[in-house]
Amino acid sequence: MFNKDQNNFENQPMNSDFSVSGVEPVTKKSKGKKAAVIGGISAAVIAGGGATAYGVSDTVKNQVKLRVSSPEKYYAWVTEKNSKTIGETVSEAYKKGLDKYEKGQTIDFKVTFEPTEDTKELLKNELSGDYYSEEENEAIASVLDIIDKNDKYALSAEVASKKGSFDAGLDFILGNENVVGADVIADADTSDYFFRIPELKDQWLGIEYGKFMEDALDELDLDSNPAASYRDILKDPESFLSPEDVETEVNRYAAVWSNFASDVELEKKEEVDICDITVNYTVATVDLTEKDIAKLQLDFLKELRDDKIAKNIFTDKLDVVGEDEFEETLDNEIEDIKTDLKDDYYDDDEKVISVDTYIDATGTIRGLKFYDDDNAFTAVIGKDGDSIRGELTFIEDGEEQFSAKLTAEEDHKKYTGDLEFTYNDVSYNYTDDDYEKELTPVTISVLFENVEVVDEEKGYFNGDFTVNIPDTAPFAVNCSADKDGQNVSCDIVVDGTNYGKLTFDYSVDYNADIEVPDKGGAFMIDLDNNSDFEPEDYASKDEFSSFISGVLTRAGMDSDFVDKFSESITNELYDDLGNDIDLDLDDEDDFDFDDDDDLDFDDDNDDLDFDEDDDDFDDYDFQFNPDDFKYEDYKDFMTEDEFNEWMDEMKKIYEEYESSSTKTN
Repeated sequence: MFNKDQNNFENQPMNSDFSVSGVEPVTKKSKGKKAAVIGGISAAVIAGGGATAYGVSDTVKNQVKLRVSSPEKYYAWVTEKNSKTIGETVSEAYKKGLDKYEKGQTIDFKVTFEPTEDTKELLKNELSGDYYSEEENEAIASVLDIIDKNDKYALSAEVASKKGSFDAGLDFILGNENVVGADVIADADTSDYFFRIPELKDQWLGIEYGKFMEDALDELDLDSNPAASYRDILKDPESFLSPEDVETEVNRYAAVWSNFASDVELEKKEEVDICDITVNYTVATVDLTEKDIAKLQLDFLKELRDDKIAKNIFTDKLDVVGEDEFEETLDNEIEDIKTDLKDDYYDDDEKVISVDTYIDATGTIRGLKFYDDDNAFTAVIGKDGDSIRGELTFIEDGEEQFSAKLTAEEDHKKYTGDLEFTYNDVSYNYTDDDYEKELTPVTISVLFENVEVVDEEKGYFNGDFTVNIPDTAPFAVNCSADKDGQNVSCDIVVDGTNYGKLTFDYSVDYNADIEVPDKGGAFMIDLDNNSDFEPEDYASKDEFSSFISGVLTRAGMDSDFVDKFSESITNELYDDLGNDIDLDLDDEDDFDFDDDDDLDFDDDNDDLDFDEDDDDFDDYDFQFNPDDFKYEDYKDFMTEDEFNEWMDEMKKIYEEYESSSTKTN
């Protein structure tokens, strides 16, 4: 159980914290016996204390592994430890998601816009004008009346989902009045879809999309039925991929990497700068040559070849490939790489890429960096006291293309700071024979204050945010939540003008009850023969007219205008609806571009005949003033010489046009 040297653990020296003091002196007679007892007790205390600390403290566990293990074994342990944590986390999240999927959930949300008086006036000015007809001005006046009467515009929805099916109800609201709504229901078992506008008719419009797809796939005579596989997954996703399978797969492929890394360089307590703080991390570096990458690919393919979970998904549950073909394809790939490795096809002298892993004192991976001489991708996070910092950068050809920096201070689970995104705006400076690429950094920042999570599972949180975008006035977003739901609001301010308040409210309830309409009572549209569908088969013109009148009345339109405009709107929309609905994909007339059609580009087509004698061009007055064109406006697209040549050509064309116009007149 113990090594011969009581001060050693796995043949590595321990520090003085594990020593024992306060032993009483003994007589010569009992010295040997007492020494043995004391030695045994001392060993038990040392081992017991060390084992206890090792079991409860990630920091101690990490320090022991770091001291007693080779760099390769330590790195493998860290990778396995973190992948196990990730696997458990993903598996648990997936399990919770499956539970919600099974029980169902309902999300209520509402988007509201409250315009200011400035916005109303702006709309009025845009709509008004002296160039409209009397009838058009009447319509505009009725719309302006609606704008005056309503201080709030909203779109609300209640969306319930359960086991792939969903039921969505939408409502458009003016003031406090529901003007018009729409309902949509999808049945995951059959892929049937149902639609209706309650204010128009209670009866559902239905489409048997699943049957339509089945018939189409039968005609294709495929070996597998992807539509059926998709429905099976929706019915029971856990049978397709269980939480245990998810955890197994994460650990499986993480182990491939950790076992592959056979040459690891460790730098203990390396100072890593993250924004404005410095954190001590153990940095594990793995250098990969072209040959290493080929070997790693080979290991992954071998693991996939023996992966029963993945194989079962592709060959049985999805049925997209046969088992023999699955194995044969992977075997061929494996043999190709083996042959290339045997023939020294890959370079093993020069490293292609390096991977740095940043490990904190508890053995937790806090960042990664992938890099070569000119390119790098870094993602790292760190903490110093209450200061939290994070960086993400991407460098290509020695130039930083993108970066994100997080600066936050923690105060009793509330966070204040900023998140800054920087990217390069690319422009080109052209010369006679070449061009130069110019990169201009653009930074967008989000300042946040007192951000705290109210309900992690439902995504409710509190906090105030200020968004800064170049050439745009900053705008504030306020977020507040309680156990009942989330509210997000902001004022729409552009160039110093406040156009109104935009509000988003939502709440989540982990329960849903979806009732699929009875197809016997629904108006079912046959997708195979829908060219015969006419609007009046579902709703009469009188019903449609009554629906439009109701919408206009609830919107706040004056009764003097309702009857007049409802009739004209009904005639236009109803007739257009009858002409436009034709989803019969087998109807060749839909795609018949005969010589007599409007798209005939023949010389005899008057609509597109650009003859010089055409009266349509007689009154066109072409004007060209070189002073209206400045090279500065075109420098990104051409050289100055090209610009001058273009101007000369335009002058010639204009002179010819002027000469021709003078002769004609």
